[in-house]
Amino acid sequence: MISIIVPVLNEASTIEGNLIKLSKLKGHYEIIVVDGGSKDSSVEIASKYCKVIKSKKGRANQMNAGAKISSGDILWFVHSDSKVSENSIEAIEKACISRAGGCFSLYFYDYKSFNAKWLAFTSNMRAKYLNLIFGDQGIFIKKEIFMELNGFPIQAIMEDWDFSKKFTEAYPVEVLKVKIGTSGRRFKEGGFFKTLLKMHYIKWKHIRGTSPDELIKLYKEIR
Repeated sequence: MISIIVPVLNEASTIEGNLIKLSKLKGHYEIIVVDGGSKDSSVEIASKYCKVIKSKKGRANQMNAGAKISSGDILWFVHSDSKVSENSIEAIEKACISRAGGCFSLYFYDYKSFNAKWLAFTSNMRAKYLNLIFGDQGIFIKKEIFMELNGFPIQAIMEDWDFSKKFTEAYPVEVLKVKIGTSGRRFKEGGFFKTLLKMHYIKWKHIRGTSPDELIKLYKEIR
């Protein structure tokens, strides 16, 4: 069985539609929403569709908490605003026959410009050839391996980058052709190239050893 783990924080405006879509997927799975202290009606809405637990604020804390109480032998981490494909469960199960896990091919569901398509393409190539996977690509992994790797590192930002490095260095992964959609809102609002440069700057600072607490301040500027 697959456990779909969705970290949320004040997502009342989008969570219901996405949980409805997740609930209609074909296959054997459970959905676990992990709330990090929402002040809106996120918990009340999510409780109508799936199991909801609470944890300390922070995506890494929330995803680890969901994994800890999950019943599935495969974990799939999905952002609350992601758009998943209807054959996602089947694709994950098939990939995990010979792989420890992997991710989906990214696209922007609300941003159709050439720049957005180029960014999605390069993100998928980065995952496939450099083994660097970000959370919006829908990371999935066998639970026993996730626990062996001690889950996501507890830090304010770049937990997906650091986890994927540890994961892909130890095990073979697969970048599925099946797609997962993410929002291009911050690129449209902040300007494509300006936002992209800021994101690459954050990655560069992370590689240089800048603390996650300092990086999260930079990240909040482009949200």
